[in-house]
Amino acid sequence: MKYAEFKNEVEKGNAFSIYLFEGEDAFFREKGLTCVKNAFVTEPELNCAYFEGEKINLSEVSSSLSQYPFLSKYRLTVIREFYSKKEGLKQIANFLENPLEGSLLAILNEKPCEALKGFQSVNVVDCSKSDAITIARWIKGTCINAGVAIDMETAKTIAEYCALDMTRVCQETEKLIAYKLDEKLITSMDVNDLVNRDVEYKIYEMTEYVGKRQFENALSVINDMLAKGETLQKILVSVYNYFRRLLHVAISAKTDAELAQILGIKDFAVKKAKAQASKFSKRALKKAVDALYDTDYLIKSGAVDADSRIWLTIFSIMVEGE
Repeated sequence: MKYAEFKNEVEKGNAFSIYLFEGEDAFFREKGLTCVKNAFVTEPELNCAYFEGEKINLSEVSSSLSQYPFLSKYRLTVIREFYSKKEGLKQIANFLENPLEGSLLAILNEKPCEALKGFQSVNVVDCSKSDAITIARWIKGTCINAGVAIDMETAKTIAEYCALDMTRVCQETEKLIAYKLDEKLITSMDVNDLVNRDVEYKIYEMTEYVGKRQFENALSVINDMLAKGETLQKILVSVYNYFRRLLHVAISAKTDAELAQILGIKDFAVKKAKAQASKFSKRALKKAVDALYDTDYLIKSGAVDADSRIWLTIFSIMVEGE
């Protein structure tokens, strides 16, 4: 189920025996757990048990799941990052098939676990990253509740700078609200000055400058990343992955939704990638990907000096983009 559907069910007082909060956004996973705990568990220090990782003792988990709640309608067992094949679930299979009344299980996983989804009692809550518009609405609502105004375009910029990561979005929004509480207004200038851009966004920004032939601005973005602690090697890998994405969307005949699934990104990011890819010829994108791959290989094999070769490769991409 979508995260919004899950919240609606909780607000109605409907508890499911087993929740699988699955997706890359830790904010939604932890927020979902908090919603369940606050809504259905009293005396959480007595009625909550926590386990983490594949090496957990499933006998202890099974014991927790079979205990009755104390001064509460429900007892909650929480497992984080639990990935197991079906045969590894034998000790808790009875609960997964026939959950005990009064006992809740919440599993928080960043990655999929198909074995868990094979049980009908497991309710999967989608905790993947949301899209920019939805996050912008959340930012605007949060600001309004705090008595601070912000327009949708500025809120959308915050979402993009944070690469749609809700943990970062929440932190940056709280920082902006605190900073602008007296003035009651957050502007695009405030966002540019105060919000730290995610590395992925900076790579997008640099590529946009290259596509527009604004090479000084592109170099300025790279120097800014270096000044903030990013290594040239990491920048090289990020640029390579980004140009590979641009090449993929440029040559593919698949729909945005299909590309989003293949690349593991949102439709919104596919549209942005297509817009950027259109600023380059397919030949230029292919040469850029090849040059970045070759440079990475030569550096890792010790055949060339990392610093000078990376700069030469980036300059060659700029020239090829013309």
